[in-house]
Amino acid sequence: MLGLPAVRPSRLPRGRRSDRPRPDSRPTRNSPLIPDANVGGITARQCPDDEHEIWNEGGNRNDGHAPDFNIQNQSDVADWPCFAKYDVTFPLDAIPPGHVILSATLTLHQFGNAGAPGQAQPSWIQGLIADGDWEEEAITGNNAPLARENIGGAWVDPLADWPGWPGVPRVWDVSYAVAQAYARGEPLRLILYSADGAYHSGKYFVSSDTEDWNTEGRPLLEVWWGKPR
Repeated sequence: MLGLPAVRPSRLPRGRRSDRPRPDSRPTRNSPLIPDANVGGITARQCPDDEHEIWNEGGNRNDGHAPDFNIQNQSDVADWPCFAKYDVTFPLDAIPPGHVILSATLTLHQFGNAGAPGQAQPSWIQGLIADGDWEEEAITGNNAPLARENIGGAWVDPLADWPGWPGVPRVWDVSYAVAQAYARGEPLRLILYSADGAYHSGKYFVSSDTEDWNTEGRPLLEVWWGKPR
């Protein structure tokens, strides 16, 4: 089969599940409810000039509890310390057994991007299924799981001005990935990475570890399911 995978079930809609870490369900920033992590050139340490950090620390650095994250890539491989991806895991055990997945979306809130006004370009940010589990306290550039399958992507434009919190919502169709994970009885494990070639391609988003005043900005998974006819 050519092209990207798709979910086209002929089923009746029965329910919906929304998963976002909220103050009452995620009382501390160390809660493992919705683990996510930035791997690579994080917003706080993007493109460091320190060669010791680049060659000896960056690949082993864990950034599992930063309040935000960067997704960045470009064709100039000399800038590889700036490259960054995002890993996130959502539990699916709230979906009752014996159902089918009708559709699912992932919403992230963008609050900024790399580059001065006029420099940044739109980014095609791809969703991928992670090929294995990982731990929020231990994931690094050197041990993060590889991508098993590309499930599509979404265009993310640069922001001309500061949008205010929670940021601008950006949405990915993750129906296929949720259906696959649900069928296997596993959590949804996603990687987001861009296919950019231009400089100043970084896009900045709110993570699940943001403070409770910015609950609305946390990653949101919405799943619609139904029963077979």
